[in-house]
Amino acid sequence: MAEEEDKPIRVVDRRMFTPEGDLRPDYQAPEESPPETPAKPTPSAAVPPPAPPEAAPKPPAGEPVPEAEDGRPPAEPRGAFALLVQMLAMPAYASLGLVPDPATGRQRVDRTAAREMIDLLALLEQKTRGNLSFEESNFLSRVLYDLRLAFVEVTRPPAK
Repeated sequence: MAEEEDKPIRVVDRRMFTPEGDLRPDYQAPEESPPETPAKPTPSAAVPPPAPPEAAPKPPAGEPVPEAEDGRPPAEPRGAFALLVQMLAMPAYASLGLVPDPATGRQRVDRTAAREMIDLLALLEQKTRGNLSFEESNFLSRVLYDLRLAFVEVTRPPAK
């Protein structure tokens, strides 16, 4: 017990920046392990093809599509999270009259349903904050931004 009390406590500052905002000269970035590649399924297994790009929510007509620095459109995340966001966003787009209702084929406006779906996506964004990759977080933010703007346009009183 006496040995443990004699050892001095050592505190190491591992922050990247100084209080003034400058990069510390002795800072070393933590090493990242290479990402694990999942085993590829055999070709004989029945795997559904990836969803076509038309299934992704599109910004309303007339708005420019943001592009990456190399001139290509930004990469949308693939996987279960992006599918979940799309599944929650499509009814909101349909409720705002931006896409036709799949059941009737007509465009309709249901502000209450759209508001509920937007609130649900906002809750998803809040609860997953800090646990998503940049692409997933950016995708969710863009979808929410588009939906909120469309909601404001739909609920705005007509100009006189």
